[in-house]
Amino acid sequence: MKTRVSNERKNLNRLAGEFLVASRLTQRGHMVTLQWGTTIGYDILAFDKAGHVAFIEVKTAAQTSKRWILQAKYATPENDRIPLERRFVCCVDMADGNPNPDVYVFPAKVVAEGMHYFFGGRFPNSTSYHLSLDFKPQGRTKEEGIQTVGDRIDAASYLDAWHLLGIEPVVG
Repeated sequence: MKTRVSNERKNLNRLAGEFLVASRLTQRGHMVTLQWGTTIGYDILAFDKAGHVAFIEVKTAAQTSKRWILQAKYATPENDRIPLERRFVCCVDMADGNPNPDVYVFPAKVVAEGMHYFFGGRFPNSTSYHLSLDFKPQGRTKEEGIQTVGDRIDAASYLDAWHLLGIEPVVG
């Protein structure tokens, strides 16, 4: 049985994920700014000298590997004013005490596709949903040959896929 995680621990895990993504971006020569509060609804902006910007939401899994809780709005990314091709969700997997956490760099559209596949378009009456890479779609968990969400969206191809952000390093 898993123990309940305190709000303090959840906040520390959230911050650790955000700082990890910011660190990995800056290590690759990208300029970043962390967004505190709810000003634009994204955790990190990454940008280059040509004016390209990537809007990044960071989600951190610290208790269950490859499972992140996201706001319901990520199932319908077309409802955001920021262009869809500029929005990303970096999913950090810190579960199991991994000292070098995996980071998936998902375009917002791919996250929505994964959520729609799992829920079959029948979303719960909730303000948040989950993206669980190792799960099969609801109601189809015992069927043979049914792909997991991770297989369906080819999650492995988004592991450390920083190039998808479409920004150039400011230093080589």
